[in-house]
Amino acid sequence: MRKILLLLLLLLAIGVVAGCSGEERPVIIMGTSADFPPFEFVADGGEGRHGQYSGLDVALAVRIAEALDADLVVHDAAFEGLIMDLQGGSIDFIAAAMTILPERLESVNFSIPYFAAVQYMVVPMHSEMSTAADLDGAYVGVQGGTTGYIFVSDNTDADVLPFIRASEAFAALLQGRVDAVVIDSAVAQRFVNANPDDLRIIRDNAAFGDENYAVAVRFGEYDLLTTINSVIREMQESGELAELYYYYTEGAGAPRD
Repeated sequence: MRKILLLLLLLLAIGVVAGCSGEERPVIIMGTSADFPPFEFVADGGEGRHGQYSGLDVALAVRIAEALDADLVVHDAAFEGLIMDLQGGSIDFIAAAMTILPERLESVNFSIPYFAAVQYMVVPMHSEMSTAADLDGAYVGVQGGTTGYIFVSDNTDADVLPFIRASEAFAALLQGRVDAVVIDSAVAQRFVNANPDDLRIIRDNAAFGDENYAVAVRFGEYDLLTTINSVIREMQESGELAELYYYYTEGAGAPRD
C-alpha cells in the first residue's frame, strides 16, 4: 500500500511539473487606428473579425497571427502616433491602411504592397469646388499624419485642420466647419455612400498620385517581415484580399450606416 501511495504521489508531482513547464502561446500586437472603414473599424454590435474590430486590415492581421501561431492583440490608437508606438516596442506591426512614403521608410520597414489607393476630395453636394486647386484658401479637414494631411499641407494654401479620427473630419464637413475633406479613396467612398444627399466626391488624377498600402515593422524584424510578405502573397494569389475588400465595402461585413 505504501509503495502504491508513493507511486501516486510521484505521478502527481510529475503532472504538476509538466503543467507548470508548459509554454504559453506568443502574443503579436497589431497597431491600427480603428476609424477607417473598410480597412479598420469597430464592428456593429461589437462583434467583429477579431473581438470588436473588423475590416480588411484586421482580417489580414488575423492571418498573420495564424501564420505565427500567436494570439493577436489589437492596439487602437491615433494614426499619427503609430510609428512612434512601433519604434517604442508597444506594438509589433502596423496594419492601418498606411501608405509607403520615402519619409516613413526612414523609420520603418514595409512589407510588399497589398492595396492601391488614391486621395479623393469630399465636399458638400452644392460646393463649387472641382479640382485640388480650389483647396487654396479653403478650410480643409484631414486625418492627422495621413497622406491627405501631407498633400494638403505641402501642396496647397489651404487652412489645414487635422483630426485624430476620420469620422471627426467628416462630422466637421457635415456641420459646415470645413469646406472639404481630403482622404483615401475607399474611405471617402464609404462616407459619401452613407451621406449621398449631402456629400460628393471630387477626383483629381492630375493632382493626386497613386499610393500603395503596406504593413510596417521595426528595422531588423526580418523573420516577421518574411512571414507577413508570405501571408500577403498567399492572400493575393488566392483572391482572398479582393474578396475581403468586397465583403467590407459591399458585402455583409460592411459597417451599417
